Amino acid sequence: MSSDTGGVKTPPVSATRRFFRANAFGYALITPQLLGFAVFGLLTTGQSVWLSLNSINALSGATEFVGLKNYATLLAGERFSLVFANTIYFVVAYSVLNIVVAMGIALLLNNRLRGVNVFRAAVFIPALVTMVAWALVSRFILQPDGLLDFLVSFGGVEDTPWLRSRWVTLTVIIVVQLTKNVGINVLLCLAGLQSVDRELLEAAETDGAGWWARFRHVVIPQVSPTLFMVFLLTVVGSFKVFEVILILTDGGPGYETNVLSFMIYDEAFRRHDFGEASALAVILLLMIIIVSSLLWSLRKKLVYAEND
Repeated sequence: MSSDTGGVKTPPVSATRRFFRANAFGYALITPQLLGFAVFGLLTTGQSVWLSLNSINALSGATEFVGLKNYATLLAGERFSLVFANTIYFVVAYSVLNIVVAMGIALLLNNRLRGVNVFRAAVFIPALVTMVAWALVSRFILQPDGLLDFLVSFGGVEDTPWLRSRWVTLTVIIVVQLTKNVGINVLLCLAGLQSVDRELLEAAETDGAGWWARFRHVVIPQVSPTLFMVFLLTVVGSFKVFEVILILTDGGPGYETNVLSFMIYDEAFRRHDFGEASALAVILLLMIIIVSSLLWSLRKKLVYAEND
């Protein structure tokens, strides 16, 4: 497109230039975030990939390029298979349980009852507490002859290895993490429920639909975008669990409750093997990317009226 002003023709402005001119202010606002991501995200990720290809002596600082040897050593070891299984169990169990509990509590809090705001605040309060403080209190409750042992003893249950058995302890860690963080997802689910079209619910009830039919065919489709977002964020976050394991079990006994995120810390700052620690970090990153991409590819099947 060109214009003629006083006999002088101005050159046409391309669609790309018009787009950037119209959105220049927005790009200016996100530039600091993009720069921060480039410096602290992309560059550090690239550095981790490079370190994973080297053998590093933490004491002398000597570095030797070894290619994929760190990856081969990790994948061939028994520790990695154990830790990998623990990670998968934690991610799957925690993510599914989190979304189910969050949605269930949100349904209860969505009722218009007297004092419901007090319960909404009570559910969210644990999310304001630091994970370290929450884990320390949990360790006091779960320790041998602690408060939990005292309570379950009334039911005839004694000597339960809350923090000394692989699957029991991993499940306990999931519950501790869940009770700490579920409040945030409850609020998100509650916001989704409050956006449900009441006229559709009333129409379904008029047609004779029961509670489950209304929930399955009216509520779930309308809150599916919220549920998908909550589940995706929960899955990604569950891969990065660290503090609760450090405080409750320190990854033990042995490697029974170790996960990939904690193994990275263990390899780097206890065994001083920064090469293998970086290789673990790269593996964890790839797992998160693969799982996130898989879930994103399924969004059209999981999210109602998703067309993009």
